[in-house]
Amino acid sequence: MVCVGNPLMRDDGFGIEVAKALRKLNLGSRVVVLERQTVDISVLDSVKGASKLVIVDAVKSGRPPGSVVKFVAGAPRSPVLRVPLSHEQDLQDILALAKETGTRLPQTVVVGVEPADCTVGKGLSAKVMGAFPHALEEVREEVKEYTGKGNTDSG
Repeated sequence: MVCVGNPLMRDDGFGIEVAKALRKLNLGSRVVVLERQTVDISVLDSVKGASKLVIVDAVKSGRPPGSVVKFVAGAPRSPVLRVPLSHEQDLQDILALAKETGTRLPQTVVVGVEPADCTVGKGLSAKVMGAFPHALEEVREEVKEYTGKGNTDSG
């Protein structure tokens, strides 16, 4: 799992806040949580051998601020992701590069939230904080088969 964001740019720090919350849960050794400030080509090396990749980030999807989005990246009808402000490359670029170089990526699921405020500052906006529990549950749903916890609600 790659949790992306800049915690000094308010809602852009969403992925990092999710990573912190996930670390408080006992997800087991099969779930690796990485924090990254940007999505770039190095993510390809970070996920070698993974059976599934979950990317958690603030995403500009055109939905109202605080909306949680989840989709399989690169699938037909998946949204074109343009992550906000501080990211150097977007996910579409990474997927295209992987395809061009013959790099096999695991199924890649994006769980994100539409940001309300990506200005300089600390702390998530009220709209994104309100969406946080739902987004965290979506992430947990994506990794539950690897945690050994099945459908239970325990961490």
